[in-house]
Amino acid sequence: MANPTKKQELLVSMADGYAKLCEQIAKMSEEEAAASFDFSADPKKCGVRWQYDHCLRDLLIHLYEWQVLMRVFVQNIRDGRPKDYLPDEYRRNYHEMDKMLVEKHQGTSLEEASGLLQQTQEEMQSLVEGFSEDELFKKGYYKNTYTTNMAAYFLSVTTSPYGQAVKLLKTHQKNCRK
Repeated sequence: MANPTKKQELLVSMADGYAKLCEQIAKMSEEEAAASFDFSADPKKCGVRWQYDHCLRDLLIHLYEWQVLMRVFVQNIRDGRPKDYLPDEYRRNYHEMDKMLVEKHQGTSLEEASGLLQQTQEEMQSLVEGFSEDELFKKGYYKNTYTTNMAAYFLSVTTSPYGQAVKLLKTHQKNCRK
């Protein structure tokens, strides 16, 4: 599917990506949902982005926390304090941030993680609703989006990682069934 070029297309893409993720999770048995990820047979299946996610809860928290960053990014823009998306201390090595975000939630249950992600998914949809077509799709409309557009940021914390997460979970299920 091509990248959205209209607000409604972006909203549909985000909702569809989230629905596919939820459908994949619903296909998992309780044992698969609770099991630790093991991609040692083919570490490329996991990818660098997900290397600190050791279970479904971690994966959901990872998605949630990146959406929280997006919420802060948008709030800073709206408050007239445009800052870069990533915090300064992690701009050069966001994998360290990924590790910290997952470690921060080791006491969070799978159910809580699922609820948190659902909440931020709804917030992402609501945030998109508040932007005009130009604000979303005109490259460099906001100084801190540089050479891209706001829609690309929303895609990078919703549709794109949702698709990657679905692939990761399918591989996890196959590994569990072996």
